[in-house]
Amino acid sequence: MRRFALPVLLSGTFVGFLDSFLVIVAVPSMASELNASVSDTQLVLSIYVVAYGAALVIMGRLGDRFGRRRVFALGMAAFTLFSAGCAIAPNVEVLVVMRALQGLSAAAMLSPVLATIQAVYEGDQRRRAVLAYTTALGAAASLGQVIGGGLLALDVAGIGWRALFAINIPIGLLALALVTRAVPETRAPRPEPVDVLGAVVLASALVPLMLGLGIGPDHGWPPVAWALIGVGLVLAALLPVVERRASAPLLSGRLLKQRSVQWGLVATLAFYSGNTATLLGLTLFLQDGLGIGALGSGVAYLPIGLTFMAATLLARRPGAPSGPQAMRWGSLVMFLGLAAALTASATGAGPVVIALVLAVFGAGMGFVYPAILTSVLAWVRPGDEGAASGVLLTATQIANALGIALVTAGWNATASVTTGLGIAAVLSLAVAATAGRLRLNRATSEPSGTTQSLRPLAGK
Repeated sequence: MRRFALPVLLSGTFVGFLDSFLVIVAVPSMASELNASVSDTQLVLSIYVVAYGAALVIMGRLGDRFGRRRVFALGMAAFTLFSAGCAIAPNVEVLVVMRALQGLSAAAMLSPVLATIQAVYEGDQRRRAVLAYTTALGAAASLGQVIGGGLLALDVAGIGWRALFAINIPIGLLALALVTRAVPETRAPRPEPVDVLGAVVLASALVPLMLGLGIGPDHGWPPVAWALIGVGLVLAALLPVVERRASAPLLSGRLLKQRSVQWGLVATLAFYSGNTATLLGLTLFLQDGLGIGALGSGVAYLPIGLTFMAATLLARRPGAPSGPQAMRWGSLVMFLGLAAALTASATGAGPVVIALVLAVFGAGMGFVYPAILTSVLAWVRPGDEGAASGVLLTATQIANALGIALVTAGWNATASVTTGLGIAAVLSLAVAATAGRLRLNRATSEPSGTTQSLRPLAGK
């Protein structure tokens, strides 16, 4: 049964991350059926990301202390239950509450996965497991709208948009049936007490920050949006003070002081913001700009998804670029694809041509996704795996919120696909530049005594 450990873990990774993207295509359908405004249904999208991002780090620490399989299984059970709640929600208010609970459950489900992979696998097996993990993340992001558009078009069981939530139920039940037999229980070697105050301050900073980023673009950046962002930044500035006084800080100073981790997080913010900018910018262009339906806009993502999957398979081959090298070359390929799409858009090309050109962007993504992850986590000390994966996933959610805010604001001002593509092109160059810093710091600035125990993650 141990051979099913990785598929079980990746099933949770896939559905949890997929639900950040899957529901985008269903906003018009939900607004119509629930007699709600589009702004109200936008909260269905943002509340999931807010709850998910705010809880990731604390869930990672809980897994380190009380058992990663236990936290994963509880998260999967709750995620399945609240997915059913979303599927039967009678109004938008109930749906928003269910989505918030679903986001918290997703945090519990996803946060122990990377730490479990690091604890269970070694050497080349670990490298392949991490590549499979990043493939699941990328597939969820690049194929989310294809799957969502397909489910809406098929109108499974005649339940419309509710099928997008109901699809999680059989996946969750199957994973729960296998998890206790397939996934070994692991904990941190020396688990530390849970930093409750740090968790509260972190969540209190992330919630207003991401809510402000979500509210601002759709409402012309009202004062309340700026106030929320300001509150979030002030609380974030207080977090280091709180953590310095904690006996077991939630965000380990020894983790965050490593320059490779710092630069890796910068790359994560740039990469995921750019990806979100591209995918959302293309969605707005197809649906709002050209009036193409959910299925048609979903199909437009197929070239990106197919080249992404092909690149991730190539990245697994012996001798393929990895780590900072793959980050640099992959991000430059992304830039070339985005530049070509910008050129095509400027010459009046249609959506088919733009989607096909963006296949180059998808290929670059396929190399950068696993490279960022391995570069950030390659030198994490034993015992910090859960906190590190939580920090990394939290950074992806902040980046997603930032990408959404930038593109939505730009779209409202220009109604042009070039907004998202231009932002992503600049950010892809930032990832390439960061790769050079990671290459330097990885060789020269890591604490002594960590190399031997952590080198297998990078596949070296």
